[in-house]
Amino acid sequence: MKPTGILVGALLLVGAAACGVPVAGVPVPVAVTPQAATTSVIAVPAPQTVYVQQPPVYVAPVDPSAAQTVISYYDALNRRDFTTAWSLGGSRIAGSGGYTKYVNGFSTTSWDTLTVTDVRGNTVYVVLSAIQTDGSTRVFSGSYTVSGGVLTGSHMTRTK
Repeated sequence: MKPTGILVGALLLVGAAACGVPVAGVPVPVAVTPQAATTSVIAVPAPQTVYVQQPPVYVAPVDPSAAQTVISYYDALNRRDFTTAWSLGGSRIAGSGGYTKYVNGFSTTSWDTLTVTDVRGNTVYVVLSAIQTDGSTRVFSGSYTVSGGVLTGSHMTRTK
């Protein structure tokens, strides 16, 4: 290569650098402007209660009115409404003797307190405290069977 060729090449490089055109292999100073810091805000939702549906559980069919029938029966007895108590099934659980004997059977009872302890299908399990006219209390436990809104059977045992 001729010395004039080298000189021309060098001048070209110097001229290109002066014009700001980058040349491969020649470092070029670059001004960098820093970006302002940014802040991100994330909204976090408040905790919420979530209700998960439970899988279905098989429950034996229950006569929803069975317990209410037994309660209504004793409510009628406490009000001395023996006609209603008789029609709610007293006639079926009284045994022989008819209505008059049935009513006379409650002559020494002043008040009944009934506690329903369980209901399984159409059978209602109860504890009964019967306060007598002399102030004593008789306690019974057992069950009543209900069908079609009336008592159809009973199995009560005196426990005290």
